[in-house]
Amino acid sequence: MFTASKLRLTAFGMVLTLLTACATPQKQCIAQETAEYRALSAQVKELEETLERGYALHRQTVPYTDARICRVEGKEPFLCPRTRFHTIETPVSVDIDDTRKKLARLKAQQSKLAPAAAAARAACIRAYPE
Repeated sequence: MFTASKLRLTAFGMVLTLLTACATPQKQCIAQETAEYRALSAQVKELEETLERGYALHRQTVPYTDARICRVEGKEPFLCPRTRFHTIETPVSVDIDDTRKKLARLKAQQSKLAPAAAAARAACIRAYPE
């Protein structure tokens, strides 16, 4: 079963894939080579925000339907449904001590990955100068 954190990382990865499809070779290289570091940094940021607030946020995307006027040439205008989405954020209590420990673990991991991410970024810039 996916946790909310894993779902966010999966969504982050999908968005990243879509964005890199339009990027320059250098940006594609940097995105690919630093993906793990950036995902970890996003988790660190989220945990820091959780500790600042004192609670986590559960995000849920909810569909809703609205009607708009559709027109087809040669026919009368008519109402047609359109499904749209909005995000609901709900506060969720967290164990502050546990969250601090998790943040410390992730920051330690992040500091270990930082030199490799910087080296990979530099290598991409050398390989694909713009």
